[in-house]
Amino acid sequence: MPSSRPPVGFLGLGIMGLAMARNAAAAGFPVRVWNRGEEGRARARALGLDVADSPRDVAATADSVVVMVTDPAAVDAVLTDPRGALEADVRGKVLVQMSTIDEPSTLRFAERAGAAGMHYLDAPVAGSKPLAERGQVIVLAGGEAEVLERARPLLQALGKAIVHAGPVGRGTALKLAMNVLVAHMTTGLCEAAALARASGVAVERVFDVLDASPALHCGYFDAKKPAMLQGDFSPQFSLANILKDVRFAEAAAARGGRRLPVTAAVRALLEAGVAAGHGSRDLTSITRVLEA
Repeated sequence: MPSSRPPVGFLGLGIMGLAMARNAAAAGFPVRVWNRGEEGRARARALGLDVADSPRDVAATADSVVVMVTDPAAVDAVLTDPRGALEADVRGKVLVQMSTIDEPSTLRFAERAGAAGMHYLDAPVAGSKPLAERGQVIVLAGGEAEVLERARPLLQALGKAIVHAGPVGRGTALKLAMNVLVAHMTTGLCEAAALARASGVAVERVFDVLDASPALHCGYFDAKKPAMLQGDFSPQFSLANILKDVRFAEAAAARGGRRLPVTAAVRALLEAGVAAGHGSRDLTSITRVLEA
């Protein structure tokens, strides 16, 4: 029986994008996908997803197109390359830009989408791989209320909550603010573990306190506990990506006439982690830099 839900396209099948595409398909949306690398396309085919030949082919058949890629250059490529999404007839369709990028870039992409006749949401998410796989991310949406309502059924299939931050660009601004907090929490946890080890205290005891404390216990520390105790830094959120976001956040603060002095120190530590070869690992791998 044909689906009553409108067709959706996904451009980018990395840690987050593939999980979201699967959740949309499970919710009954006809899904068509594309990824730049063959490995991602192969994973999608193995999961039974319809893999298109180009972003243009995805956009041609979708009512809404979700972009979830690494950075502004990748967003630009999937939209404006010779076989990019905006080369299709996209008039009246919705572009949902979910990559974590900077606000000037998202405003530029909104302008390009509008010139092609598309509606636009900037809608990055709060959450990492496990939450994306369970459909438990939080969508931080920027855009017109009417466009958000049109996209709401899709966004509800991807996450557990939607926060409307304001007009286009504010979703991205809110995401960068939240990722500053993530960077601080992670480096703080890693420094606490490093201090405990240096003082002869097992890191397990740090988590015993966190687990028992009404003030300090939180789901984020629970999620990072296995990596910290077992040394398994398989990427849930890579060190390179959090560094990218922290740099975007510092630039946003500068545009607003503000400084983020603690974030500057965190950024230096993240840069040291990437320089040491941990960029593709989970951001908790910063503990290796502290131990060294």
